[in-house]
Amino acid sequence: MGDLESLLLVITIIYLAECAVWVRRSSVAAQQGWGKQWRLRHPGVICGNAYGAIVMANPMPPLGTVLLSHPLPVSLSPEAMLSFTAVCLDAGGRPPQVARWLRYPDAQTIGTEGSAVLVNGTVFVKAPSPGLARRLAGLLRELKALSEKDRAAAIRRALAAMLDARAALKRWEEFQAQGPRLRWLGHILLVYLFILSPGLIWFFGFRLAGLWIAVGLLAQTFTIGWYFWRAHGALYPRGAEERFTPFLTMLLAPPTAIRASDLLARRLVESFHPLAVAEAFCPGTPFKLLARRVLLDLRFPALPSAPSSEAAIVQTEEWFRGVVLDECEKALERAGLKLFELTQPPAPSEEKNRSYCPRCDAQFVIDTGTCADCGGRALAPFC
Repeated sequence: MGDLESLLLVITIIYLAECAVWVRRSSVAAQQGWGKQWRLRHPGVICGNAYGAIVMANPMPPLGTVLLSHPLPVSLSPEAMLSFTAVCLDAGGRPPQVARWLRYPDAQTIGTEGSAVLVNGTVFVKAPSPGLARRLAGLLRELKALSEKDRAAAIRRALAAMLDARAALKRWEEFQAQGPRLRWLGHILLVYLFILSPGLIWFFGFRLAGLWIAVGLLAQTFTIGWYFWRAHGALYPRGAEERFTPFLTMLLAPPTAIRASDLLARRLVESFHPLAVAEAFCPGTPFKLLARRVLLDLRFPALPSAPSSEAAIVQTEEWFRGVVLDECEKALERAGLKLFELTQPPAPSEEKNRSYCPRCDAQFVIDTGTCADCGGRALAPFC
C-alpha cells in the first residue's frame, strides 16, 4: 500500500468515526436515510455497553440526519426529586444510575457544569447533553420556587411540552431554514476530499498539488465552520459552550466539516419525548410499535422499579411514572391511537405456549413463573 492509499485509508477511518452517533440506553434516534424516509433506531447490544451504543449515520450523500430524543433522566414529585428513572426501552437494559433523593427545600443551589446538573454543589444527575442539563436545572429551580400544591401542575405542563409533536416538527422547520446550505457544502467537501484531491495527487504528485489542495480544504472548512457557527447560534442561542469545540474541529479536520449539518441537527429535538419525535417523523407502524413499548414499560416496569425500598423514594418514582403514563396516554389519544388496541396481549406464537410477560411480550411454556429479562416480573396466562 502506497503513501496515497495509506493517507486515504486514515482519512476514511476518521470520517467513519464522525458518522458514529452515541445513543444512550432508553433514548431513541430518528434516522433519515435515502430521500425523506425516517426510521427509529434503538441502541443495540453489539457496539455498545451498559450506558449506550453506537448508531451509524449514513456516510454517503445525501448524508442523512440522526435526531436524538430522551426521556427525562429523573423522577419528580410534588415533594421531592430523584435522580433515577425506571424507563427501559431497549434490549440493552436499564443503564446504571446513581440514585439521589432530595426534597426541594433542601436544594439550596441548582446549576450545571457541562452535562451535569449540580444540586448544592455536587452532581445530582448526568444529562445526555449540556443543553438538556440547562433545561432540567431550570425545571428544578422552577419547582423549588413553587408551593407543593402547585408543583404537580408544573410537572404535568413540562411533560405535556415534551410530548408535543407539533413543536418537534416546528423545530425541524427551523432547522430547514439553516441546514440545507451546510449539507450541500458538506457534499462538495466530500467529493473534494475523497475524489478530487486523490486524483490531483495521483497525476501531479503531492509536491505540486499539495499546497493548492490544502488551500482549497482550508477555504471550504472555514466556510462551513462560519455557516455552522451562525446556524448554531440561531438554533441554540444558549449553546455557546457547545458551539466552539466543533467549530474549531471543523477548521482543522475536514471529515468533521463534512458532517456539519448532522452535528447541527443532532440535538434539535432532544428535549422532546421519544413518542413526540416518533409521531412527528415516523407516523404509522413505527410510531405504534414505540407507543406500545412505552405504555407497557410504564405500566409494567422492569424490576426493581425503584432504587431503594425506602417508602419516600418508592413514592416519588411511582407518582412520577403514573403522571408520565397519564400524559403519554393523553398524547396518544390526541394522535388518534386507541390505547386498548396498542396494549392488547400477544397471541401465542405456538400451541404449547401458556403464558407471556406483560412487559416484553416474551412467551413461555409454563403456566406461572417470572421473566428474568424483566427483573423477575410475574408472567400472565394466555386467556
